[in-house]
Amino acid sequence: MKKLDSTKLTDEQIEFFKTHLAYLSTVDKNGEPQIGPKQSMKVLDNGHLQYLEKTKAHAYENLKNGSKAAVVVADVPSHTSVRIKGTAHIHEDDDYQKKIATEGGAPAAYVVDIDIEEIYE
Repeated sequence: MKKLDSTKLTDEQIEFFKTHLAYLSTVDKNGEPQIGPKQSMKVLDNGHLQYLEKTKAHAYENLKNGSKAAVVVADVPSHTSVRIKGTAHIHEDDDYQKKIATEGGAPAAYVVDIDIEEIYE
């Protein structure tokens, strides 16, 4: 993969995110990697990704502890992929979060924004 000079997604990259499953990677406080699919991942705008953190498990804890986020979408038949590295921001008590339904008084999910800092193809 080659690092691109831009931190803004192109229209083609945005469309690629819309049509492929995204995987989020984080690391824990000991440097152990964690990766998993995020079906709710979307492009918020050409400089940000957003998803709903529903499991509130490994990725959530890692991001709360300051882990960088890496997101990849890939198409196996064409050997095409886009990888993003960035900083995540979890919305827990702000206007974004208030839009999310609650379950039994606890949020059903947290909105997570990722500032795009590097793009690779």
